[in-house]
Amino acid sequence: MPAYEADNQRWSEVITHCDIAAWEIDPGSLTMKFSSYGQEIFKLRNTDSISLSAFLEKVQSPYIEVLSNHFGRLTKESKPFFDTIYLNDLTCIRIKGREIHEGSETRFIGTVEIIYSNDQKKPLASKLGISEGHYKLFFDFNPMPIFIWEYDTLKIVDCNNQALIKYGYSKEEFLNLNIKDIRPSEEALLVNSFIIEELKDKGGHHRVCRHVTKSGEIFIAKVLGYYVNIDGNNCSMELITDFTDQFEGEQQLLESVNELSDYRFALDESCLVMILNHKQKVEYLNLKFQEVSGYQYQEIVGDLPNAVYEENEALKDCLDAVTEGKIWRGELKGLKSNGGVFWVDTVITPFKNSKGKTYQYIWVGYDITEKKQAEESLFKERFLLRTIIDNLPIHIYVKDINGKHIVNNKFQYENFLSATSEEVTLGKTVFDYFPEEVANRMAEIDRQIIEGGQSSMNLEEYYYDANGKITWLLTNKVALRDASGKVVGLVGMTKDVTDRKHEEETLKNLNQELIKKARELEQSNEELEQFAYIASHDLQEPLRMITGFLSLLEKNYSDVLDERGAKYMYFVVDGATRMKAIIMDLLTYSRVGRMEEKIKETDLAAVVSDVLNLQQTLISQKGAEITVGPLPTLRIPVSPIIQVFQNLINNSLKYQADGVNPKISVSAKEKDAFWEFYVKDNGIGIPESSKDKVFILFSRLHSKSKYSGTGIGLAMCKKNY
Repeated sequence: MPAYEADNQRWSEVITHCDIAAWEIDPGSLTMKFSSYGQEIFKLRNTDSISLSAFLEKVQSPYIEVLSNHFGRLTKESKPFFDTIYLNDLTCIRIKGREIHEGSETRFIGTVEIIYSNDQKKPLASKLGISEGHYKLFFDFNPMPIFIWEYDTLKIVDCNNQALIKYGYSKEEFLNLNIKDIRPSEEALLVNSFIIEELKDKGGHHRVCRHVTKSGEIFIAKVLGYYVNIDGNNCSMELITDFTDQFEGEQQLLESVNELSDYRFALDESCLVMILNHKQKVEYLNLKFQEVSGYQYQEIVGDLPNAVYEENEALKDCLDAVTEGKIWRGELKGLKSNGGVFWVDTVITPFKNSKGKTYQYIWVGYDITEKKQAEESLFKERFLLRTIIDNLPIHIYVKDINGKHIVNNKFQYENFLSATSEEVTLGKTVFDYFPEEVANRMAEIDRQIIEGGQSSMNLEEYYYDANGKITWLLTNKVALRDASGKVVGLVGMTKDVTDRKHEEETLKNLNQELIKKARELEQSNEELEQFAYIASHDLQEPLRMITGFLSLLEKNYSDVLDERGAKYMYFVVDGATRMKAIIMDLLTYSRVGRMEEKIKETDLAAVVSDVLNLQQTLISQKGAEITVGPLPTLRIPVSPIIQVFQNLINNSLKYQADGVNPKISVSAKEKDAFWEFYVKDNGIGIPESSKDKVFILFSRLHSKSKYSGTGIGLAMCKKNY
């Protein structure tokens, strides 16, 4: 027979002789299996097991919920229990339960011990093994407190001296009590509902309950009661043992076991636990460790820690420390079974025996994988943000509420603070870098922002360097707040705008010079127009005299002029005629813009119609085809628009190729803020290279012999608009 089977058999015999029954719960099927003595107690026939619900049916109703809770906490939370309960047949039992581990297997076992059974119904003297004659000696001189009470009245009818000593009453006082009087007031009602029910069949009883003395002291009483008949009255004789110390010791032990169980439960729920033996090989992994790492206990047991932790400096440091008997704390990087990574904030404690040698290492840690991932993500974001900030071509800085720099980007500390690194600038203020006057001005702005919690945008600042050179800055500053909204500093962004300020100053000077030149040009134009007006006006009289005398010469002396003389006369008359046209056009040109004309509603269709009527003779001579589209009515001066249409239509009629009938169209198109007008024709056109030239005063593209005119028409159109 194997050794372990022999051990089991011996223990089974011991349990049997000790009148203790053993049981085990299967949490999967919710069945209870009992030893042979347990089968006898619970009257199980031809079976050693029973369902948990069937077992609870054998328990008195007040204890069903209590025992059910015990079983639930044992199987679900690994909490041991110890309690005294009553079965339906009034048998009083003490039941214990706990969890055990055998390798990787977890079992839930317990014991049952009978405190009182209903087979105790023999006459008292017979039970005690004494004659009735010796009963009095047994009662009076027993070292245990004994008293007798009646079933019907609950009145105490007799007691021994030890009972008086224990409860603190005189005999007269004690015999005036009933059994409710020696129970705490909150438990007195239980007497009727439980004790009387237990004794109605005249059986004995065995129970543990609380009793109270005359002084009010409460003690735990272990009561052994027997049925007696005194003068025809049904009574109970009860032997009392003060069970307080033992009971409290058991309760404290149970509480300690429960407390340790709670600690273990809390540890297993929240921590990763690994236990190594003295050779630093894995002996145990809790479920949390297995859950996080993905390894099963059997896969790792017997291995070194590097089976689950990455071999790096941290692992080397911790192993070196605990080998020297030191407690080590730090973060370790674990390797999951699926190739993933987990992080553990670990405390490793070496445990030593009485000889000072380490026999066990306990590794307890928290899973900080999410924290490490968040830190890594935050590091990447900060690195990216810092890279962006350091490469921006502007000054970026952060100051605390005392105006001390706590962040300076690269552009700031290199170009503005003339430092080789950010570190040497931290903790310094504007007074470390600028003259006092400038620093005071900057510090005052910072103070207003921090105290007011506001921002300052597009603030222009300046200072002079040691060489007297001015530097202009454009700055935005905003208050920096913490998560609660409290102002803890400010963030500033500054750009050197010295070049821009110089350009603005240069542009300002150029604009002033341009305004000056424009005024001079305007004055020159006014003088030129005045001269043109005076000249054209004053030249008309001599020209009329010349043309008048030329007319007389031509009329009176044409017959005496030879062919050459007639030719000369023609040239002179023609020149005078063109001179007159130029003078008239020049006079008209000089008047453009000089006379203010009222703005009024002007029907442009009527304007074009009037212009065409004035040109009707030429239109007929040229055989021109003219199309006029829809034209708007606008609030404008009338004369300028008449001159424009008159000159444009006249040019369209004039500048035509020989033998070609003019085709002219007049139209308009509305834009967002203005109107566009079109005068299109099939004439000879204007070369691209001459489009600016044709608007110059007296400019002509063709000889006067081919196309008549003075070269003022388009210049006048441009001047009008």
